[in-house]
Amino acid sequence: MANVAHTNGAILIGALVSALLSGAVTTQTFVYYRIYGGDDYKRNIIIVSLLWLLDSLHLSMAFASAWIYLIQNWGNDHIYDFIPWTIALTVALTAIVTLISHCFFAHRVYILSGCSWWLTSPILLLAVGRLAAALVSTSEMIGLRSYEAFVDQVGWVFTMGLSLSTTVDVLITVSLIALLQRSRTGFSTVTDHLIDIVTLYTFETGLVTSITTAVSLICWLTMPRNLIFLALHFSISKLYATSTLATLNARKSLRRRTRQPDQHILPMISSLHEAQSQTQREPGELLDVGVKTYPEDAINAVPARPVQRIRIATKVDAKPTNDAAVAQGEEAALGPPGAGAEEPYGSPRHRHPPPLPYILPV
Repeated sequence: MANVAHTNGAILIGALVSALLSGAVTTQTFVYYRIYGGDDYKRNIIIVSLLWLLDSLHLSMAFASAWIYLIQNWGNDHIYDFIPWTIALTVALTAIVTLISHCFFAHRVYILSGCSWWLTSPILLLAVGRLAAALVSTSEMIGLRSYEAFVDQVGWVFTMGLSLSTTVDVLITVSLIALLQRSRTGFSTVTDHLIDIVTLYTFETGLVTSITTAVSLICWLTMPRNLIFLALHFSISKLYATSTLATLNARKSLRRRTRQPDQHILPMISSLHEAQSQTQREPGELLDVGVKTYPEDAINAVPARPVQRIRIATKVDAKPTNDAAVAQGEEAALGPPGAGAEEPYGSPRHRHPPPLPYILPV
């Protein structure tokens, strides 16, 4: 084995970095329960709780390994080639967290693809294969207890596990980006803007996890006789957990972006018929609909535009004489159908994009 800087030093740095990333996982977990509490899907609550518990257990195993290398076996030259059971367990825990994250994003691919198992099945099969390779590696590490023997006998299994993990990351990222771009409306709408945001976020999260896994794989293939690959491997599970939790926490802010910008320009009322249910008012008094109202001069100052059937605050008599008078007042406020319309409602200029809840994770 290599010297102390490439073995014990790598274990120490890997444990410290994983502690920082574990703090991000804990923060995301706290934010999730702060935003959603117990109001979210039960599946998501289980995923969040399980990821946090597995991450905490992984962190404890990483520091237990550092204790074994740096304190318990200080000055022991044979420790450089020794695999403690805590190191082996971190490999299995990383694989389990990775599988949960892959299944979470595979579910998004399944929904966006219109429930296509042809696209989702390869992702799930490769993710399960990655878990199987990691479990075999864990079992062999515990049995062999030597890095030299592990590299010579079953090192290819560990290589296959990291390779499958990188492949699944690339497949998920490419599939989500392609499906999201296919959902674009072609107009400069809120929906297209939301799709651009989700696409960029998907690319960034997939890039971080795939690059970290690929770099760990490269270090393992080029430097199998030291533990630098293991320092990077400690961080993989933290990044997968963080990306999954951050995606869940971003749903509410992304959904707020789907509001139409013209929904809050002027205060609205349901119709002039709702005036009958209000408290009796003096003629000419503005209706109080629970939102900020504007004086007549402010409303009249709005530039003229084609009249559409929108509902705005207006002055009405509190006591209409009969239904005919109410209908007459409503027609006067809204204008006759088609009056002053330059183009029909529903044209691309006035079309509102349909809500796309399938874009957001559930």
